[in-house]
Formats: sequence, C-alpha cells, structure tokens
Amino acid sequence: MRRVRSAGFTLIELLVVIAIIAILAAILMPVFAQAREKARQSSCMANMKQILTAAQMYTQDYDETLHRIRNFNFTAQGVKWAMGAQDMLAPYLKNDQVWKCPSDAIPRNDCDASYGQPISYSFTHYQPGYDDGTVGGWTATFGLHAYYTTVGSRPLSSIGAPADTISMFELWTTASYTEGFAYWRWDVRNVADPSWPTAPNYFTFTWCSSQPNAAQMTIGAHAGLTNFGFVDGHVKAMRRTTVMPWPWTPAAIAARQAAGQSNRNLLHWDAQYK
Repeated sequence: MRRVRSAGFTLIELLVVIAIIAILAAILMPVFAQAREKARQSSCMANMKQILTAAQMYTQDYDETLHRIRNFNFTAQGVKWAMGAQDMLAPYLKNDQVWKCPSDAIPRNDCDASYGQPISYSFTHYQPGYDDGTVGGWTATFGLHAYYTTVGSRPLSSIGAPADTISMFELWTTASYTEGFAYWRWDVRNVADPSWPTAPNYFTFTWCSSQPNAAQMTIGAHAGLTNFGFVDGHVKAMRRTTVMPWPWTPAAIAARQAAGQSNRNLLHWDAQYK
C-alpha cells in the first residue's frame, strides 16, 4: 500500500512565517500610528475652525474687537471660578467638546473635586508696552487677546494682515479647563521658543500646593506639527519654531533688519512684521 504524507508545516516553515509576520508588523505599526495621529490632528483642526468661526461672530457683535482670554472671576458668585474665552464664545458654539483635542493627554486638576472639560487651545496675549521684549529683554506680549482687565483686546482694524496673524494655538496643560479659563502665556515668544517642550514632551510645575511639580505644560503638537488658527479663520499645521525668527529682542530685530534678513512674525499683530 502507498503511504499518504499528511499535509502540514514543518517547524522551520512555521518559524519563517512568524518571522515574516513580525517584520511586517514592525514596518506597518509606525505607519498605522502616524495615520491615527494624522486623523487626530484633522479632528483637532476641525475643532479649531469651529472655535475661530465663533470668534469671528463674537467680533462682529462686539464692535470688531477680539474676545479676551479671561474676563473676570466668578468666585464671589459661588459658581465656577473664572470667566474665560470658552464662556464668551459659548453662545456661538453651544458645545464644550470642541475645546478638547483628541491628542491632548495632559491630566487636568483644579485642586478640588472637578475641573469641567479640558481646554486644549489658547490665544496669543496682548498687553501694550511690551511689544518686542523691551522690558529687560525677557517678555513680549505682541499677540491679540487681553488678559488683564485694565486693557482691551486688539480691534480688527489694527491687525495689518489677518490671514498672516495667528490668534489661536495648541497649549496643553494641567491648568486649562472649563471650570477656569483657557490657560495662556504672558510672553508670546514661548509659543516659538526652541527651549520650550513640544508634545509629547512637557515640563512640570506646581499648580496645586499639595502636589508640588505634578502639573504639566507643553505646546501641543502632532508628529512635531502644531495647529495654528489665524484671524481670518483658517487653520494651518506648522513647526512652531518657524512662526517667528529667534531670538526676538530689540537688538536681534534690528540686527536682522540691518543684514537684510526677515523679521516676519506670524504671532505679531503689526503689519510691519508681515
């Protein structure tokens, strides 16, 4: 009688197949991760476009003046502790979920029981008298949105090139949530500062005194690209260090100008830097 050989894999053949699958997985996993992050970036951009549209509607209703970063504290009324940009734009959005970027994994903490919804976006800060780092060269507030109640935000008429002027950027931090306000940077240069972290990296600081160095902050990013929202309503992903030249001090600005180099600054409201 003829012997029939049973079909099957030898051990060597099986090991070869496993090795091929492992190699393919190693090649494809980063591709899948990049695709997932790209989808999250697109979702984040869509959120920002909705917020910017609301901001444009707000501006038209308030004598063409941009909204503030924070308006006043609510503490005396016994409700949430601050009125922020998200509250000013709420009548035009009616959806707190758009303030959260799906890539933002920074934990929130308001030092007590709750924090509302996370806020993943901030707005460039304006405070007159500090335009180009003139106070000891350490601070510059050449953005658009006021924080302190002694000054108002920039009016549209003062912004020389709305399509080339950033209003909104990704800031991911423990301190930014709807029970308070969209956290901010006093010094606008922090947005482009090469020494600052870009997500997923972050630095730590103390937010709740009972938890020293537990808070986190970073400029949000997706595979190295940060979403920026412009005054005219469009959103663009860029490496944050490209939005303005570095350093930005009176001496550095003058030196570049004398050398015929560009001082183009997308964070600055002044048309001379466009």
